[in-house]
This record gives sequence, C-alpha cells and structure tokens, in this order.
Amino acid sequence: MGMKHWIAMGMVLGCSTAVLASTTDVIVTGTITPGGCTTSLSGGGTFDFGIIRAAELNQSGKKKFVSPAQQLAVNCDAPTRFMVRGVDARADSADFVPGSVVAFGLGKNDIDEKIGFYFLQTVADSYVADGVTTVNRLITTDSGTNWAPDTDPDFSNFYNGAAGHYHGFAASGTAPTPITDLTANLQIDMRVNGRDELTVNKDVPIDGASTIELTYL
Repeated sequence: MGMKHWIAMGMVLGCSTAVLASTTDVIVTGTITPGGCTTSLSGGGTFDFGIIRAAELNQSGKKKFVSPAQQLAVNCDAPTRFMVRGVDARADSADFVPGSVVAFGLGKNDIDEKIGFYFLQTVADSYVADGVTTVNRLITTDSGTNWAPDTDPDFSNFYNGAAGHYHGFAASGTAPTPITDLTANLQIDMRVNGRDELTVNKDVPIDGASTIELTYL
C-alpha cells in the first residue's frame, strides 16, 4: 500500500590540505492511505458469560452458549475499501475441526484440557453501510485478489487469522466498494466441551482472546 524510499545523503567538506568525509544516512518512510478507519464494539469488546456451573454442561458433546450482541462499527474519515478478519490469541486451544479457519480458542484448564471454541459471528441482516441495509458480504481466501459471496444466510463467521482469509463488504457488486461507515451486530457463539472431555474439579476460567483486524485495499 505504501512505498518506502531509502535515501542516503553524504556531505563532503574540503580544504586545501586534506579531504575529510562524513556520511549520515537519512531514511524517509511512511504510508499513504485512502482514509483512516477505526473499529469499535459498543460493549468494549468484552463478552462475559458469567458463572457456568459444571452441571449445565453436557455429559458428552459440546454445549452451546450465545452472547448478547454488541454493535461492531467501522468508521472512516473518507470512503475507503477495506477487509476485516479476526486474529486468535488462543489458537492452540480451539477444539474444533483441525485446521478450521473460523474457530477461536477458549483456553485450557490447569491440566491442559481444551475448554472448547467460539465463533466471532456477525448477524447477516444487521449490516448497514453508509445508511444502506442491502450490504453484500464477501469473502476472499487470497488476500483480496479474488472475491466470492458469503453464502451463509444467517451469519458471517469471521476468519481467525488464517493466511489470506478475510471478509469484505460492498454496497453493490462482487468486490469491496469504498465505505465510510459500516455497522453490524456481533455476537459470540461459544461451544464448551462436555464433562467427559473437560475436568471441572475447580473453577475453570474461560480465556478467549482475539482481535478484529482491518486492512486497507
């Protein structure tokens, strides 16, 4: 997106009896972007499921818990093309299909058993882009070279940091379009392992942590 210019500037001082040389490197860097964007969540990004008693978990198989939604907002200072994804800080604990690109980890208990996983999930019909509610949800698996529709009718499950995987958005068409303000409802769809896989003989803190990352196109 940006270009880095490396410029070495040398200064030479001369006199009649000797030539003394001194050089100083000058490095000029920066990034030119089409517009600065910020992301935010209405509840500050903390989804607290409170106290879950072991008896509430299934004996076998994962138990589903869904959080109340927070509003995800992307606000740019000018119309900007961008793509977003999640980045999982607990990737080694996601207990879902191996190699999943949408599951995020919940951490482990003190004997290294995985707690489960969650989806970072936006509600499909909640998107608004610059006042327009007919937003095309798009996906790419090659960092934006090619785009396809997100065909899930109910949700967009944000990617977890898998290489090349992002979501994009368009007011119309099949590739991301410049947007100034985008909002959507975001919730956590959490799945906790059953008691046959997760030992709960003391408090087990749920420890999911991730970041929503925005990249300019």
